[in-house]
Amino acid sequence: MMTATLQTSALECYVCPACKGHLREQQSALLCPACSQTYPAVDGIPDFLREVLSRSADPELRRMTAIDKMASIYESKLWYPIVLKLFGGSRSPSLQQLVRIVTEKMRSTTGRVIDIACGPGTYGRRVASASEEVFGIDVSMGMLRQGMAYTASEGIRDMHFARARVEALPFENGPFDGALCCGSLHLFTDTVAALREIARVTKPGAVLSVFTFTASETGILKFRGVRDWYRRKQGLHIFELPELERYLAAAGFGDFEPQVFGSILTFTARRHAA
Repeated sequence: MMTATLQTSALECYVCPACKGHLREQQSALLCPACSQTYPAVDGIPDFLREVLSRSADPELRRMTAIDKMASIYESKLWYPIVLKLFGGSRSPSLQQLVRIVTEKMRSTTGRVIDIACGPGTYGRRVASASEEVFGIDVSMGMLRQGMAYTASEGIRDMHFARARVEALPFENGPFDGALCCGSLHLFTDTVAALREIARVTKPGAVLSVFTFTASETGILKFRGVRDWYRRKQGLHIFELPELERYLAAAGFGDFEPQVFGSILTFTARRHAA
């Protein structure tokens, strides 16, 4: 059987990302009877990836080993404060302020929340409660393991972690009442495809709360040459607000409400009815 960290409610929520068939436990793995795919559980974390990331066409996925190693410092002074000031400029919020801004937008939500590219649950851990059950997905096993360690030490019982890609989420249509996507929307190869998959797993009216980057007059992102370099070398997409609103509309989201702090962009959008 799987470790106790994979609770019954979480197990019942996952489906096969390939065919959306229901899964069953088989020793230390999840088996899809419909298509015979088997997904191992690593340290209690279901692993739904079926690819070798080092061979991916996506540069962000190819450097996942380095991101795994970064997990232990991700929430420390060695990472977030530096990135926020470098990219966001003098008007950038602190990590604590950013977490509060993003998570406050979810306070009216009850039920299940999906945390896309959750890292170690930096935002999802602050949302998880008896009334909000959070499912975090990420491609970095190092980040997910760190998240498991944090939730164990902090006594958080209402957040679960799984390894999966945003383009193939291991959930049926519409189980989520809200969604988080913090620090990652600018990294997805196809923004609209990612947003459509998030829309697929959220209910009509669900709130999407996001932190990403936009062009500004402060921070290094004010330079077009810097933005172009990050896009070519790192696949980093720096959004213009009208462009982002079009992407959201194409994916089934409306009620776009942005807040800009230098080059730091937070926004909410709401899932439209199908």
